[in-house]
Amino acid sequence: MKAFSLVRRLVLSGLFAALPAAAVEPADLPQLIADTQYTAVYTQADGSWLLQPPGAGLLVRQGARCRDDARIAPGLWLLTTDAVGQVELLAPSVTPLPPGHPERIPLLSCESSVSGGLHLPAALIQTLVREHGVVRIDG
Repeated sequence: MKAFSLVRRLVLSGLFAALPAAAVEPADLPQLIADTQYTAVYTQADGSWLLQPPGAGLLVRQGARCRDDARIAPGLWLLTTDAVGQVELLAPSVTPLPPGHPERIPLLSCESSVSGGLHLPAALIQTLVREHGVVRIDG
């Protein structure tokens, strides 16, 4: 009887230990709903932005002068400002980040020589700050 109990405990502890290591399938990730959870979409592959109302489905292509030297993990990101007023994307707890990925990505103007952020036209940054609070980032 003791041997059975010990085996059962070992099996259960092995199963519980394996749970955090299980991969999350894309189908298991939450579905995101436009206009309710986010109002802007940035597609990194082609550098395009889709702005939902009040921009009414406006598609903006990132200018050729801009560079995006920060690869951003896909998911929902909040538009915020840091302590000195720099506009940035902040990953909420629902956005899975790979190990070592920053939780904050500064939004920098095309003219900025600072690296480590996402460079966008200044007018687009101002529109995002003024009219949008949550951005969905696609791969």
